[in-house]
Amino acid sequence: MPVSFGSTAAEEAVCQKGVGMADRSDRDTFELRGDPVAIETALTELGPLVWASFIGADRALVRCAAESTPEVSDVLAHYGDVAVKARTTAYAVIGLVGPRASELLNEVDLTPSGLIIRETRDSFEILLPADHGPSLWDFLVEAGEPFDLACVGHDALDRLAASRRTGRA
Repeated sequence: MPVSFGSTAAEEAVCQKGVGMADRSDRDTFELRGDPVAIETALTELGPLVWASFIGADRALVRCAAESTPEVSDVLAHYGDVAVKARTTAYAVIGLVGPRASELLNEVDLTPSGLIIRETRDSFEILLPADHGPSLWDFLVEAGEPFDLACVGHDALDRLAASRRTGRA
C-alpha cells in the first residue's frame, strides 16, 4: 500500500477536484450469509463502523477499517443465524475518491466480477477477485484519464478523512 505517489498535497487536490485511486487492502472484508433480516439488523447495529452491499438475498459483503475489525467481529458473533467468514484475502479492493468518481463508475463496465460499495457520497470501493486486481488497476488508470484520475496514497486519504472529521473539508 503506497503511502504517497509523490506529493500528498497534490494527491489531496486530486481527491477534491477529480478522482483519486488507491489500493484499499488496508481494510478488512467479511462475507455474511443467512437470514436477510438478521443481516440487515447486524448492519444497522454496526452503523458507521462498516459499509456493505448485499450481493444476494441472503448474502452481503461488509468492509471495515482494520482497527474496527475486533469490534465488528464481536457484534457479528452475536447473530447466530448469520454465518460470518473473513474474506479479506479473497478480494482486491480499489478505492475511488472524489467528486468525479461516480461519473467514472457510470462509464465503466465492471461486470461480471466487480462489486461497488459506496462508502460516502464521493467515495467508493470496487471489490473483485484478488487475481483481477492488477488488470483492473491498469484499466482504471486508462479509463479514468478523462475524469482527472490520479493514483493517491494513504497519507492523502488520511488527511482528507481528518479534514472531514474536523469540518475543514
